[in-house]
Amino acid sequence: MIKDSILLLADSPILNPKEIVPYHNLSTNYSVYLNTLLFSNWIDLLSESDNQVELFTLLNERDKEYLPKYLLPTGANSVFYKEDIDVNLTEIIYNHSSHLDSKTIIVYFNSIGLKLNEIFRAFSLVTTDEPSLVIGKSDSHKINCVCAKNIESELFSLLIKSKRCYDKYLGLISYKDYFLHPIRNFLSIDEFEDIKKLYIELSKKESLSYCSQKMHESFNDLFIEYKELLNV
Repeated sequence: MIKDSILLLADSPILNPKEIVPYHNLSTNYSVYLNTLLFSNWIDLLSESDNQVELFTLLNERDKEYLPKYLLPTGANSVFYKEDIDVNLTEIIYNHSSHLDSKTIIVYFNSIGLKLNEIFRAFSLVTTDEPSLVIGKSDSHKINCVCAKNIESELFSLLIKSKRCYDKYLGLISYKDYFLHPIRNFLSIDEFEDIKKLYIELSKKESLSYCSQKMHESFNDLFIEYKELLNV
């Protein structure tokens, strides 16, 4: 039986302190810590899928020696891509998603807010005979996930080319005959203002549906360190 696939992607180094781009106002070590928490939150959430999907983690090869074993669940497929992300990553995604009847969702590690049931809903939206594409975006119009059936390699090549800009991506794929399903209510954590938004969102009870109590406690360690800057 062919399972649907979830590809958890970091499109640049996120764990190697010598290679990451630190968040504004955060030290390099705390930037690595935040990246680790965002990545871990996805692993924690996806571990509740009861083995219904196949999970691939896609990380830059410069992170390989910095990836703690505890971050990955048993059975996860870890793929490390080389520097030429447009070529290597597109090929990797296509090779792991080319089954005729499979559905694949690619999720960026630094997004948060998508619930597990919404992932399965995205899969259901692309099961029709009509070519369909689910695109998740943040309030800052950053693409956080893309889901499709019978993936075309060019679809993800253009995603990389768009640099996750929602409007630019729509322009690049406008010549394709896809029925689009946009989904919203994500956060994309790219700068310190997004960390402030994360701080507010995780204070809400409903955030427990996509961030467990255990993960809340870990995020709080970061928030306490930067409490004065997070005074919103």
